[in-house]
Amino acid sequence: MQYILHTKIMLKNTTIKTPPSEITLYIKTLLFGLSIFGLFYGYTSWLAIPGVLNKSAADTAVFLMGASMLLSGICYFWNIFDPLIRFRKHLGLIGFAFGIAHLALSFSALQSLLKVETWQKGLMWPALTGLLAMMIFTVMALVSNSRTARLLGGKWWRRVLRTGYLALILVLVHVVLLKSGRWMTWYQNGMETLPSLSLLISIFMMVVILMRVALWLELKRKQQ
Repeated sequence: MQYILHTKIMLKNTTIKTPPSEITLYIKTLLFGLSIFGLFYGYTSWLAIPGVLNKSAADTAVFLMGASMLLSGICYFWNIFDPLIRFRKHLGLIGFAFGIAHLALSFSALQSLLKVETWQKGLMWPALTGLLAMMIFTVMALVSNSRTARLLGGKWWRRVLRTGYLALILVLVHVVLLKSGRWMTWYQNGMETLPSLSLLISIFMMVVILMRVALWLELKRKQQ
């Protein structure tokens, strides 16, 4: 009788937790994304920067997709963050949804690519870099499922997903082309206000890229 009781207690204490469902992960990520959007919206509104809705959607998209990429390096170097790796896909896809919203709100800017004078004056690069980045992110979103992973094979599937870093570089160029003038004005005026969110997001993108480089170098070192 004591043995049976002891066995029941052991089984109760060693119960394996059921991993959260995909729906649960998406809901949690969506709530997190909406919280980030609200924070960015409030910050941008407080700085009285025009186009607050579009800019907040864009910054939220970059933050969530960048966080998705950043998790690879963070979880590799610091095991304490390993439980967060399960959110990597969901962060990327929710971030992509915010990116689509930004694309829709920027439709008039994209129309400038259809004008000959835009190309003649060399003014196409901000819109073009952003559009190319979204095209890459779209491919990533389409292959972010187990069926495509089996179809492509793990090696090629991971290569396709890693093009996200190229897209992030294009987004960084896109933001610098659009916002560097505002950053310089802010600096020359003595930085009397807090920096614009575009500057902070650009620094975040550089951190994501540098973390990927650090991870690549570490993996290379271990292969030697």
